[in-house]
Amino acid sequence: MTQEAVLLEKLARIEENPSGYFAVHLHLSELRASNRQRHFINIAVRVFDNLINNADAILYLMMNQDLVLICREVLVEDIDPYINKVRAMFSEDPLTSGDDEFEDKLSTWYDLSSKEDFAAFLSAATELSVKAQVMIEEMQRNRESEEGDKSGDPLSARNLAAINQKLQSTRIADLIRQQACIHIAPGKAGAMVFREHFIAMTELRERVSPGVNLFTSAWLFQYLTETLDKRVLSVIGRKNFDEMKEPISLNLNIGTVLSRDFSNFMRVVGDNAGKIVVELQIIDIFADMNTYGYARDMLQDRGYKVLVDGVNPMALQFFDPANLRPDYIKVAWGKEFEEESKDSTRLAMFRETVGHAGKDSIILYRVDSEKAVKWGLALGISRFQGYFIDKLVQAMTRSKVKPKAKVKAG
Repeated sequence: MTQEAVLLEKLARIEENPSGYFAVHLHLSELRASNRQRHFINIAVRVFDNLINNADAILYLMMNQDLVLICREVLVEDIDPYINKVRAMFSEDPLTSGDDEFEDKLSTWYDLSSKEDFAAFLSAATELSVKAQVMIEEMQRNRESEEGDKSGDPLSARNLAAINQKLQSTRIADLIRQQACIHIAPGKAGAMVFREHFIAMTELRERVSPGVNLFTSAWLFQYLTETLDKRVLSVIGRKNFDEMKEPISLNLNIGTVLSRDFSNFMRVVGDNAGKIVVELQIIDIFADMNTYGYARDMLQDRGYKVLVDGVNPMALQFFDPANLRPDYIKVAWGKEFEEESKDSTRLAMFRETVGHAGKDSIILYRVDSEKAVKWGLALGISRFQGYFIDKLVQAMTRSKVKPKAKVKAG
């Protein structure tokens, strides 16, 4: 269990009687990169040893390197010396040297006996938990990429420019694949929600950089995807949107949505914006929430649908994706969640979360079996995407009739 999850459990326990509690959030994640080295953070943690050993206080080290201190019946002035020691450690960092003497960028204090402060801190703790989940998933994806394909030189700043240049002129139209998202209800015909359009990355790699492993650096790869976004928009922009019968979805960077290329794409789409779903990755969203909010409002105001992609079911315990106000939310299915279906308490919690987010907005993806569909239906989810769904769609295509779902909730 992550420290973020432990912190949220602590807040759940004290919520009924928070008298005497306060919290201090130290924003060490905002230090310069050179000051965020692990040994410096470890020293900052040790600063609080005496307090933790001699008072009712708990220190949590967040995955993003922030520190959270929870104290009960401790004098505020007794905490100041510890905070000041941390401040002195990083005295040359802009985080500790604000121009405004009344502004404290290093720490935020919360009186947990105040309903307003408790709610504000719970929101901050929840966001930290979601960011931790995103970081865990990204590390897992990186490990899977490395384990799945260790061949080739790593993507680096040295070969990035050449690959990016080649990507701008390489044919990609034949590499665009589709995967359907369909609406399923027990005993009823399946209905198409949209067809996601995406690039076959393994084939793209063979075409633009056969000797380079594009997936060794998530951040450098994201730089390449921004160029790829533009190429995809150019190809998809050749479609006749007036005659398009089924909605499509495109997985784009938030920066792309705010670019001139997307403005040109919108002009081509014209009055058919309702046929386009724009998928945004949660890691991209949490990198800059303000920019996400602006992009989301711009898209929805013009009639486009916004989809938040990459939500792990475990994150639903600590984070309400409905707060991001998208039209759709993709929740990833994994085999590890088959055990969740045997836990009636956990399943009831998931069902409540799905109900609050809006069951019509939730999409269960990476669906690889009928078990996954059953699990989703048990939660009230009716929109699915994945290899198992592909088989249903193929059957529909062969028979030229819509398949009836042969699954039952439970």
